[in-house]
Amino acid sequence: MRFVVMVMLLPALMRAGSECRSSCRLTNISITVESEECGSCITIDTTACAGFCKTQERVYRSPIMQYYQNTCNFREWTYETYEFKGCPAGADSVFTYPVALSCECSMCNSDITDCGVLSQQTTSCNAH
Repeated sequence: MRFVVMVMLLPALMRAGSECRSSCRLTNISITVESEECGSCITIDTTACAGFCKTQERVYRSPIMQYYQNTCNFREWTYETYEFKGCPAGADSVFTYPVALSCECSMCNSDITDCGVLSQQTTSCNAH
């Protein structure tokens, strides 16, 4: 009887284990934006991509073969804008930011992406 129960529970346990890992997926983040020209500071809630991607470290790195690791990147995205209120004439009052729509594990394109680590610390405008 125990064997039958374990066989029936095994698929559920394997699924639960894969859901517990932080795979590459959309996540909610907050961006703190300050405009010194407009004298205001806001926090914008948006989505980004975060999580782990399967990768393997090679024992031998050939100088002939290109080496890269997959990272969690935006697959599809759009841009939204926020306009600061009460800005003096001529001030740059518009802030444009990306909003992730979907994510994928792929090679980071440093031409359009900051491939560094995203800080998990929250910032605020009072932290100067």
